[in-house]
Amino acid sequence: MSSEEDHQERDIKVHLIDYDDVPAHSFPFFTSYRMFFDEQIRCYGFHEGEELVAVTAIIPEEQDFEGGFISVGCPIIYVFEVREDLRKKGYGYLCAQTLIHNVIEGDTIQLCCSPFVRPFWQKVGFEIVYFDQSLYMNKMVLKKGGIKEEDEIEGFSSP
Repeated sequence: MSSEEDHQERDIKVHLIDYDDVPAHSFPFFTSYRMFFDEQIRCYGFHEGEELVAVTAIIPEEQDFEGGFISVGCPIIYVFEVREDLRKKGYGYLCAQTLIHNVIEGDTIQLCCSPFVRPFWQKVGFEIVYFDQSLYMNKMVLKKGGIKEEDEIEGFSSP
């Protein structure tokens, strides 16, 4: 089965979740950042059936809570993690596509990341318009490129 066929057969759904419900043994990177989460961060779980396959924490574009993170004019993907045993099997791509089409409304996002993830986000369909590799945090600003909202993506279902 090719990777493309594999993507089409999967049914990934995304739901808001409580970050305390994310199992630390399955998502160690995500859970290591929980101490920085506040009420403003929105956490999403990506499920295939009942199985949690990936998680993300997003700082929304708008600032909803007094004293929370400062809005930068676009959503910030603070953490995006695929379960370790499912990496290199197409889940990251599928979950990122689901995120782009069902959660993130605008064309621009900021990503807190390692420089090693640049090829992944480009493959997903983003153009990197800015990359800052500072001492404390790497960040990329990405614009949707080549992805149109009206494009139909097989194998995806809305939440």
